[in-house]
Amino acid sequence: MLDGIDKQILDHLVENARTPILEIARKIGASGASVHQRVRKMEEIGVISGSYIKINQEKLGNSTRAFVGIFLEKATHHTETVAMLEEIPEVTSCYYTTGNWSLLVQLNCKDNNHLSSLLSEKIQNLKGVLRTETYICFKHLINRQIPMDGL
Repeated sequence: MLDGIDKQILDHLVENARTPILEIARKIGASGASVHQRVRKMEEIGVISGSYIKINQEKLGNSTRAFVGIFLEKATHHTETVAMLEEIPEVTSCYYTTGNWSLLVQLNCKDNNHLSSLLSEKIQNLKGVLRTETYICFKHLINRQIPMDGL
């Protein structure tokens, strides 16, 4: 079970995973050793599973983000399809869902032409894919973790 100090540490790490342990300790009024031990404990129990750098895909020339609902012949075979989707670098996330689709994937592409060829030449040709439904994202407006004070 996490206590208030653990939640404060997590809030700081969510804001910036590269924040030095000693800086977090100073901000929450704890020792550096204590914060370090708590972070290691949260890693061991699986609360923290890594730290990430946010990459601005548009700055790298990938200006089209899309979400694609994938209809499968048999939803129970989704693990095979996911394994094939993992081989496509433009697929940045994949969710097994309820509703009309079996899978929902996020793609980052150079432009609409790149998206179109990716869909027609790769994704729609995967074994077991019946059809797809694509939504192009104009702007990513919210990207956050749930604040720890809400838990």
